[in-house]
This record gives sequence, structure tokens and C-alpha cells, in this order.
Amino acid sequence: MLQKFALAFKSKTIEFFAEDEDDDDDGISTVDLDPPPQELLTGQRVVVLKPDPLPRPDPETLIPSIFAAAASFRAAYLRLQAAQAPFDPTSASAADVAAVSHLRRLSDLKRSFFRSSGHEPPIPSLSSLLESQVRENQCLLRSFETALDRLQADIDSKDGDCAVLRARLRDLEASESKLERRLERASSPPDEKVEALLTVGVFDSVLRDSCRGMHRFAKTLMDSMKKSGWDFVSTANSIHPDVNYAKPGHRRYALLSYISLIMLEGFDWHNYSLDEVGIGCNSNDVKFRRKSSLRQFVEHSAVDAFELMERSPPGCEFVRFCEQKHDKLFSSIMESSSDLVDWGSLGCSLQPPSPLYEPFVSMASSVWMLHKLAWAYDPVVEIFQVGRGTEFSNVYMESVVRRIAPKRFDCAKGPRPKVGFTVVPGFTVGRTVIQCRVYLEGS
Repeated sequence: MLQKFALAFKSKTIEFFAEDEDDDDDGISTVDLDPPPQELLTGQRVVVLKPDPLPRPDPETLIPSIFAAAASFRAAYLRLQAAQAPFDPTSASAADVAAVSHLRRLSDLKRSFFRSSGHEPPIPSLSSLLESQVRENQCLLRSFETALDRLQADIDSKDGDCAVLRARLRDLEASESKLERRLERASSPPDEKVEALLTVGVFDSVLRDSCRGMHRFAKTLMDSMKKSGWDFVSTANSIHPDVNYAKPGHRRYALLSYISLIMLEGFDWHNYSLDEVGIGCNSNDVKFRRKSSLRQFVEHSAVDAFELMERSPPGCEFVRFCEQKHDKLFSSIMESSSDLVDWGSLGCSLQPPSPLYEPFVSMASSVWMLHKLAWAYDPVVEIFQVGRGTEFSNVYMESVVRRIAPKRFDCAKGPRPKVGFTVVPGFTVGRTVIQCRVYLEGS
């Protein structure tokens, strides 16, 4: 108020008149501030003083005001964003009005800083500084509250998702328990159902799957040998020496014979010669053996062999079976060959990147299932093979070369063909004989 009064007083002050030569001795006279309207003042000079230019706003007050206005605008903008999802027209309109008002406040502060006259400058005071800081802190608090509301909404959404996932987990656990009970009933069926399942046709079907797996692995191994420059002829001769092959391509049967005999070695042991536990001949041991073998057959048929190799512990029987057969198979191949080619070029590592990994695990899985099924029979399925030089028999043998005329075997004039080597052993299921596959000399 004092400052306004001083400015108004200055604008109406008239300076003392200049000295006049015709005046009194003191040379100065006083002019009436309100002369009559018709009275003219002559020979006098009047000077009107203008007010001083307004000072610029004090930075100590302006800067906190700017920060407070910016913080208020940020809080209003956050509230505007929060009102979009879900859309709230009332909140969005209020936040929009608040944001525009704070922008105008910032514009006014900018103009007040650059102007030199016009509006009165803000009066610097401690109270205005504190008030600006309070407004800024309140705006920050509103911003934090808006962010907190958004985070709380996210937490509520995540809680809903967790509830849905927990419900799905309970459903999956219930389904898993049902499947476990069904598997348990399937692995321990009544005796009459066991007899109905364990037929010659079932065993022959599993045996054919095993033979297909052996053929596929033998073909892949032979291709790897050729690519690495391996002398396949010397390898075949070292497996079965001095065999009279009808065609050079028949040497692949020697490799197939070697693979099948290695994979089926130990077939007549209950645990496939992996830490064999003796089983007696009494009825309790037979019943335990049949149920255990059938349960392992069903369990292994329901899982993926490659997943079992990757996730099972090292002590798993199937993993140990694969490692044992893999080591013996390739170590014997290397010992039987006189080549100087690096055998690591075959890619025979028992690891997924190896080209032989997938066909070997598939073959081992089918042979493992065949063994478990064989020990579920009563009596146990027996395996047999024939030696070299044995006369061919239509009852126990089958030639792997299917172009041989059957009349050769029935002809009484000439000698019967001789067995060169066994390619795939034969089996006896009760009183039924599944022929072994052989290669005949000169066939």
C-alpha cells in the first residue's frame, strides 16, 4: 500500500517554478495547485515526474512458482491419462481444465519475467516462497497418488490372473491324479486282462518296430561312414569275415547284424544285465516280475524318449541302458576297423547335435520296450540265433534277401543253403516261434 501511494503521489507532484528576474527578492514563489480555470500561468515551466520502471520479478520467488506450476501440470496430465482407461468423462474433463489452467499460469510467469512495464511485479516475501514450495509438494503428492492408483490397479489385475492360474493348476492336478490312477490300474490289471493283452501278435508288432529302428540307425551310420571316408568293406569283413556276398551292397546286412546283436545282448536278463537282481521261480517272484515288467512297458510307452534322456537323473535305468549300449556299439566298431580315419568324424556322440543321436535313442527306446514286454509273459519270451554254416530251415529261419526262390530249399537234388550269419535273432513266445532273419551264403 505504501508503494502504491508513493507512485500516485509522484505522478501528481509539480516541481517548484524556475527563478524569475521580475519576482521578489527571494526569487521563488509558490504556485497554487488548483488555479482558477480562467487564470493563465505565464512565464512558468511545469515538470511532471513519471513513475520508476517496474522491477523484474525476484528469481527467488519466480523459480519456485515455475516449478510448482510445472508439477501441477504434470499431476493434472497424469490424472488425464488415468481417466482414459477405463474412460471417465467427468475425471477427464476436470483434469483437462486443470492442465490448461496450469499452462496459462506458466505463460503468465513467462510474460511477467520478460515485461518491463504493465503489471505489477510480485512482491518478494518469505511467505510467497513457502507457499510455492507447498503447492509444488502438494502437486508431487497428487502425482504419487495417481501413480499409486495405477500400480494398485496393476496389482489387482495380476491378482486376478493368479487366481485364474491357480484354478487351472488345481484342474490340472486333478486330471493328473486321475491319469495316475488309470495308469496304476493299467499297470496292474487282473490276470485275465494280462493274458488277453500278452499275445503273440502284440509281441510281433513291437518286434517289428524295433527292427525298423535298427534299419534306420544302420542306414544313418553307414551314410556317416561314407561321408567321413570310412572303409566300409573292411569294417564288414571284420564283423563277419570270409562271407560270400552275392552283391557288394549286401555288406550292409553285416552292419545290421552287428547292431542288432549288440542291442539285444543281455535280453535274457530281467534288468538287461544292468545290476541284475536274481528272481526265483516261485509264484510270488513270477507274479512280481510280470507286473513290474508290464508296468515299466506301459510307463515307457507313455513318455517321450528324448525328454526322458534330457530330464531324467543319471541313475535312470533307460539312460544307463542307452549309455552302456552306445559305448559298446561304437567302441567295438572302432576296434574292428583298421582305418586311420578319425572316428569322431562320424558324429557318434550321445548328444542332441549329433546326427546319430535321434535314430539311436529311437532304436534304444523300441528295444527297451520289447525287453520289458518279453518279461511280462509266462513263460518268459526266449531269444535265439543260429551259427554260421547251419542249414537253412523254413521253421526257424527267414532269409533277409527275399528274391531267393522257395523251390531251392525243397529241392532234394542239391545241398541246402548254409547260414552266413544271423541278422536279427528269433524269439519263442510260448509254443510259437518267431523266425530269426539270416543271411545265406551266396544268396
